[in-house]
Amino acid sequence: MIFGIPAEQLVPIANFIGLGLLGVLAAFGLGYGRKNATPAERQVEVAGALVDNSAVKELAEAIEAYTKELIEGRADDEKQRAALYRLIEVGNRFVDEVGDLRRDVGDLAKEIARAK
Repeated sequence: MIFGIPAEQLVPIANFIGLGLLGVLAAFGLGYGRKNATPAERQVEVAGALVDNSAVKELAEAIEAYTKELIEGRADDEKQRAALYRLIEVGNRFVDEVGDLRRDVGDLAKEIARAK
C-alpha cells in the first residue's frame, strides 16, 4: 500500500503518467528534429521541388513499357513451359516403349533358349 492505495490500483495510474511523459518527450523531439534538418534532408527537398511534370510522365511511360515487356515475356515463358512439358511427355513415352521392347526381346530370348 502506498498512500493508503493498494499497489494493484496504482499500476494503471503509473502507466498513464509514464505514457504522458513519453508523449511530451516525443513532441519535444519532433519539434527539435524539424528545426534542425540535416543538409542531406534539405537537398532531398530541393531535388523534389525540381522534378517537373514531363519527367514524371516519361517515367510513367517507361514503367508501362517495361510492364508490357514483362507480360509478353511471361506469355513466351508459358509457351516454352508448355513445349517442355510436351517434350517430357514424349520422352516418358519413349522410355516406356524402350522398356516394352526390352521385355519383348527378353521374352523372345527365353523362347529361343527353350526351343533349343
